[in-house]
This record gives sequence, C-alpha cells and structure tokens, in this order.
Amino acid sequence: MKSLQEELPLLKILMEGLSKQFGKNCELVLHDYSKEFGSTIVAIENGEITGRSIGKGGTDIGLKVIQGTTTENGRYNYISQTQDGRFLRSSTIYLKNDEGKVLGSLCINIDVTTLVSARNYIDEFVNFSQPKVAVEAIVFKSVEDMLVSMINDSIHHIGVPVALMSREQKIEGIAYLKQRGAFKIKNAGNVVAQYYDISKYTVYNYINEFDSEAK
Repeated sequence: MKSLQEELPLLKILMEGLSKQFGKNCELVLHDYSKEFGSTIVAIENGEITGRSIGKGGTDIGLKVIQGTTTENGRYNYISQTQDGRFLRSSTIYLKNDEGKVLGSLCINIDVTTLVSARNYIDEFVNFSQPKVAVEAIVFKSVEDMLVSMINDSIHHIGVPVALMSREQKIEGIAYLKQRGAFKIKNAGNVVAQYYDISKYTVYNYINEFDSEAK
C-alpha cells in the first residue's frame, strides 16, 4: 500500500461487508492520518454508535500513532467508552505503507453495553463479584470535546486549581498536554491558553522551555 486513498474503494467494500455481517451494533471507522487530526475519518459504518461521521476526528490512540509512539500492528480487544456511557469492545488495525509507516487505521467498535448490563444483573443476582470493566479509551464525538477532557486531566494531574498554579506548575501541565499529543489538535494553543489563563504566546514559550530542558 502506497497511500490510503488508493485503497479507499476496496476498504469501503470491506467495511460495508463487515457491517452487514456484524449488524447495527458494530461501528467501523476508517482514519486517514495524512489529514488534520480533527478530520481523519474518511469512511464510517454505523456511526450513530459514537455519534461520529466523515470529517470528524479520532481518539487519543490515534494521537499516539500520529506522534510515532507505536511500533505495533494494532491494538485488539480493548474496552472503550462513549461520552454517553456506552461500552465498546474495540480493535484498531494500523494500515501501513511499504516502508512500514502507519497511513491510517481501521477501527472496529462493537456496542456491548447491553451485555455488560446483563452480566452485572446476573452477578448481582447470584451475589458474585467481578472486577469492573477497565476502559482504555474514551470515544468523543469531536476532537474539541477530547481536547477539553485532556485539559481537565492535566489540571487534575497537577492537583491545583489554575488560579492557584505557579508558573512552574503551569509549565508542567502544558508539558503533560504536549506528551498526550494535545497540540496536534487544530487551535489547541488558543483553547489551552483560555483554560490556563495565559496568552497563546506564553503557551508556546512554555512548550519551548520544556523542550529545551528535555534535550
């Protein structure tokens, strides 16, 4: 494979066939990582499961791939969750070119919310305790929602309200966001600046300062 666009007609046929095989509770999503992160979805089946459509973006798993922080061929059989609380059994297959570079991904998300609820009911009925479902990824309807969630995570990571943060704590919070890939999202600098009550210029100064210390 030289480019994902070359294989797009074939991949769409594959997705349509898988959708018919597994039914309306199976969402299939094709991401093209050559596009801006907020609009990587180029094909989707049963998108109502996560509320996404063509032209929308991916999850933090996609951010890690774009940053080149994975050497795997994919991630399989993990649990993700939608913003409205539905549980998904997910797999992400990385689509690579002839040199091994990840061009995109085919994601399979099966809504297992009803099954999880049934299992919980049975466990309660027979008084048998099972470990809680471990969620590995949250599927957001938009990358804007994902960015806000990451910013809130960064503030929780510091453990201090923004109004009480020192300069060093704000640098640490923004470094946390950079490591999570937040600044791959369009206009992230403006949004982060708003939440951290600093200018966009200061945000990127902090990033440069963090990068210089890391060298």
